[in-house]
Amino acid sequence: MKLSEDQYEIIEAYLTNELSAPDRASFERDLLTDAELRAEVDRQRTIRMGLRALGIERALERAKSQYKAELERTETAPAEQPVVRPFISWRYWAAAASIVAVLGAGYYTYQQTIGQQSDIAFAETLASDPAAELTKDFPAGALTPSTRTEFLEALKKYKAGKYDEVIARLKTLPADKQSIHYKNYFLGLSYLANKQPGAAIPLLSKAQASSSLAIRQKAEWFLALAYVKNEQKEKALPMLKKISTNRAHPFNALAKQVLQKVQ
Repeated sequence: MKLSEDQYEIIEAYLTNELSAPDRASFERDLLTDAELRAEVDRQRTIRMGLRALGIERALERAKSQYKAELERTETAPAEQPVVRPFISWRYWAAAASIVAVLGAGYYTYQQTIGQQSDIAFAETLASDPAAELTKDFPAGALTPSTRTEFLEALKKYKAGKYDEVIARLKTLPADKQSIHYKNYFLGLSYLANKQPGAAIPLLSKAQASSSLAIRQKAEWFLALAYVKNEQKEKALPMLKKISTNRAHPFNALAKQVLQKVQ
């Protein structure tokens, strides 16, 4: 389904913080259920970040404004006053705009490469059997029959790639002290697999408080990937460096690979 012009306008307002609080909340609810809308928001955000980082867009607009002001000054100057008219044609601005577009696209491609690297790392981590890996991390103590059934049903959905259904099921599942960290880890992992790194971050952060070393290490690793995917490089780098220098960490080698792309 192709997005409408109205949707693009809302995306623009969302990214520039021009939506009212109720409209913003409504739009973010739509993001949770509309994968195409999420993808377009991510794409527009990445392009904006590229242009902002390069500093070209604003500089170009300032130069263009100065140029127009100078033209107006020369046109309104007295006839007897000698003036030097700036010699820049519309072709100059067209060329400059083209450069901005090319550089913006290049930055977008670079960001996509980083994102692909974290996707590969995510896939390699659970490549064999994601559901089996999650089953290994079940809380050590005995789960209540109903909780165990809910987790097993969620695992089936996860293995089938039905991440929206997994998220909906886990969000409503009560969790006690025994299972809360596993639930947070599983839910965070599901959000990350569903291309919603922003929603995964707080859950994976909480999961690091688990008494299980395996869950703590996995939560740390996937949290680092979530930061990469969420374009929070300043938070991803320290975690990736920490993991990459810890030879005992199970994701040591993968962290080195992602770190090379992010730095």
